[in-house]
Amino acid sequence: MTKILSSSYVQSALQTLLFSADNLQKTQLRASSGLKVAEAADNAGYWSTSQKLKSEGKVLTSVGDALTLGAAKVDTTYESVSSTIELLDKIKTQLTTAKESSADRDAINASLSSLKSNLESVAKSASFSGDNWLYNNNEQLMESKSIPYSYEKGTDGAITLQYLTIRTSETTLVDTSDPRRGILTSAVDAAPLNPQGTATPRDYYLLHIDGTTAPAGAEIKVSADTTQEQLDDMISVVSDLSRKVQGLGSSLGTMSRRINQQTSFVKGMGDSLDLSVSRLVDADMTEESTKLAAYKSQRELAVEMVSMANSFRRSLNDLFG
Repeated sequence: MTKILSSSYVQSALQTLLFSADNLQKTQLRASSGLKVAEAADNAGYWSTSQKLKSEGKVLTSVGDALTLGAAKVDTTYESVSSTIELLDKIKTQLTTAKESSADRDAINASLSSLKSNLESVAKSASFSGDNWLYNNNEQLMESKSIPYSYEKGTDGAITLQYLTIRTSETTLVDTSDPRRGILTSAVDAAPLNPQGTATPRDYYLLHIDGTTAPAGAEIKVSADTTQEQLDDMISVVSDLSRKVQGLGSSLGTMSRRINQQTSFVKGMGDSLDLSVSRLVDADMTEESTKLAAYKSQRELAVEMVSMANSFRRSLNDLFG
């Protein structure tokens, strides 16, 4: 009878104990790490696929960072452009007020000087990450500015960024190196804007940059000697400048919208990849918790059975010893 107990019940209990201990250890690892496929040995196919998806997800994260940086640059420029439009409207209002016979032109000119100083300051402060689309003080001016707005995935899996470009002739408001290159510092002919029966050029510029040669024409400012015709010309020129800056604002708004759309798409793709990886390698924590409890109970029963068998053998030995 002792032999039967030893070779049957005890051996079965020991096997159950070893089996439950091994399963318990594996389940505890999955429960603590949250992974059912932590290494290639767990499932080579799933592990390999998950690694490829993780790699692609990292690339998408980099793409998303580049898009976010580009969007921030466009948004910074757009805010400065919006402020510029408001200041130009105020300048036009001041020039219109100066047409009234009772207007204090000295006070108006002082206000114009302040507004023009603000224009230069706004353009100069439109800098993000060391890049300023509105203000240039370099001798050489780049032909265009570009920012990433999308990405393209080739058949080989390689990802390349796509760029949006905008000409600097449309973005540069103030150029201290060559005022003729800046929208607000270059001369504008009022003749085609405000026809007065003559095609003779009547050039005006808004901002005079200290330390540089002013462009041809007269600076937009008022005095007691400023005529009504000159005021009309100045108003026409400022209106033209406002139109150009509004066009820039519209272009920037379009760029921002396209970048935001792509940023949302890239984020969605990244979330999809994360979900795919999760489905491949993540453990079902509810299932693992249930297994953990079951293997613990199985181990405890096996230990109890071995203990009972050993106790029974000692009782027999005492009885027949």
